Amino acid sequence: MEPIVHFAIPFFALRLSGVELRKALPVSFFAVLPDLDALFLVHRSASHSLVVQFISMAPALLLAYRFRRGLLGPLTLAFLALASHPLLDMFSGYTPILWPLHSQSLWVQFSLTAHIGSGPSLMPRVGLLAKPVTFERLQGLDAPIFTGESLTASGILLISLFIGAFRGMLRHRPGKR
Repeated sequence: MEPIVHFAIPFFALRLSGVELRKALPVSFFAVLPDLDALFLVHRSASHSLVVQFISMAPALLLAYRFRRGLLGPLTLAFLALASHPLLDMFSGYTPILWPLHSQSLWVQFSLTAHIGSGPSLMPRVGLLAKPVTFERLQGLDAPIFTGESLTASGILLISLFIGAFRGMLRHRPGKR
C-alpha cells in the first residue's frame, strides 16, 4: 500500500476516536516509518515485523511509564499507528509480520467478486499464504507514493475530517452563543 494510505487510515481512526488534531497528525506519521526501508532497497524488511516494532518501542514506553506518564498516551498511539502498517500490508502482499518468532511472511487474500452474466454469482476468495522470510537487497525499486485510487480514498477521508473540524471551530467561535 502507498504511504498516503498508511498515513490516512490511522489519522482518520485517531480523529474518529476523539484524539485532537494536534496529536493525531504527528502520531499518524509513525505509520509511514516502516516504508523507509525502501530507501535502503530492501522492502518489507524487519521494519514490517510487529515483534521488531514492539521491541523498538518498548524502551520508550517503559521510560514514559516510569518517568513521564504524560508521554505514555501519545507513545502508545504512535505504536498503534506504526503497527497498523504491517497489518495493512498483509492484505497486499507477503509481510514478515511476526519475524523473527515466525519464519514465514504472511499474505491474507480476501476478496469478493461478482460475476454478472447468464447467471449472476459471487466468488469469494479467502486465503492465508505463507513463504519463507527473505530480506533481499534490490537493484532498484519503483515505490508509488500514491495512485489515483489511494489519493481519492485518502483525500475523501482527510477532507471529511477537516470539514468536520472546521464546522466545529465555527460553532465554538469566541463571542458566539
